[in-house]
Amino acid sequence: MKHSCILKDTVFKKINPGQKIALFLDFDGTLVPIQKDPSRCVLAEGMKEQLKSLADSGRIYIAILSGRSLPDIKRRIGIRNICYAGNHGLVISGSDMTYVHPKALSAKPSIDKAARMLSKEIAGIEGAWIERKKFTASLHYRSVRKEDIPSVKKAFYKVASEFSGDRMLAVIKGKKVLELAPDASWNKGSAALWILHNLKGKYLPVYIGDDWTDETAFRVLNKKGITIRVGKSAKTAANYYLKNQREVSEFLERVSETRLYEKELIV
Repeated sequence: MKHSCILKDTVFKKINPGQKIALFLDFDGTLVPIQKDPSRCVLAEGMKEQLKSLADSGRIYIAILSGRSLPDIKRRIGIRNICYAGNHGLVISGSDMTYVHPKALSAKPSIDKAARMLSKEIAGIEGAWIERKKFTASLHYRSVRKEDIPSVKKAFYKVASEFSGDRMLAVIKGKKVLELAPDASWNKGSAALWILHNLKGKYLPVYIGDDWTDETAFRVLNKKGITIRVGKSAKTAANYYLKNQREVSEFLERVSETRLYEKELIV
């Protein structure tokens, strides 16, 4: 049975005095509530200040891993001295590390073509729309009427099947969104491990996310550090859960308090 990070202290006992932490955070559904229109997601000022404080501590390395494009997630967070991974980790940008998966570049023409095809296929379905994110293309259907959802999925997989033979594109399923991405055998878990490997020194990984795309990170990190799902689920690979963004903020506050307490112990 998963344990709540807020109600149980066991998670904080895993953080040793002086321990450096690599804090991996999803954005939509983790730091901000999910919106029907993703462009309306705004990071609360209080949460932003928490992230800034943790990033400035000198002991916590923050990496935001999102399905959004790199420019989009950078703009919405707006903190300079942290790492950003866009397009589910295909593109990584930090103060001391940069990465673009080779398949992201080679598959871009196919992504562009698929996005155009999808736009035509869903033209008559109210509420369905395509989001272009340079290296991926997302079909959103959160605002689609229930009876039209089968038509949305049929249109998506019709287009996806056009690219199944060349192994250029893969399907990523999210919450009320279907996405076409480079078939790169690369995901948020791969990106988190890459970032950890390129950090100088030993860091305890702490990963917080809410979507099925975050499960790849939970699986590779749950024996290395602390994995937390936002929203309780019996199917998750995460070791702990938080109920909502308010509890995420409370957890970050406790991490900050633990850091201050450890600093006093060292002195």
